[in-house]
Amino acid sequence: MAPLREEAEVLRLGLVLGLVEPGAAVAWADRIIAAAEATPIEVMDVAMASRQPVDEMIRLLGRVPGSADFTHAAHCALGFMRERFIGGGLSLEAAADMLWAYAREANIPEDERDVAASFIHEYHCLVDYFGTPVELGNEITQFLAEHAAAAPFAP
Repeated sequence: MAPLREEAEVLRLGLVLGLVEPGAAVAWADRIIAAAEATPIEVMDVAMASRQPVDEMIRLLGRVPGSADFTHAAHCALGFMRERFIGGGLSLEAAADMLWAYAREANIPEDERDVAASFIHEYHCLVDYFGTPVELGNEITQFLAEHAAAAPFAP
């Protein structure tokens, strides 16, 4: 089982990317509260935030204490994206936008950040100048295959 902070980061990034609904974060917090003898107040705050805006839920998840492998958490959030993209549930534009947000928000190595950020530019060049949707889709699929990891739980 991943540390609490790491699970919270997976959910935080999932919310940022639009891949996780706020209710999933509330359900996660409820499970933690039910299973733990002592629960950090920050987890209780998440459990009580069901009517809060998404940006508040993102902020609350970012406050959950503890240790985490933030790069692994980012890769788990990408795992949610990979499932949806490969399953045909994301357009190229949506995938490129998500990877742009991932590059801005995830705690990842700089070279990975650069590649993730480049997809939005490639998408706009594809639309305006050159390339094919198949080529860009293949590049995104390859990036996701290289970096996505299985999440420690389902959202």
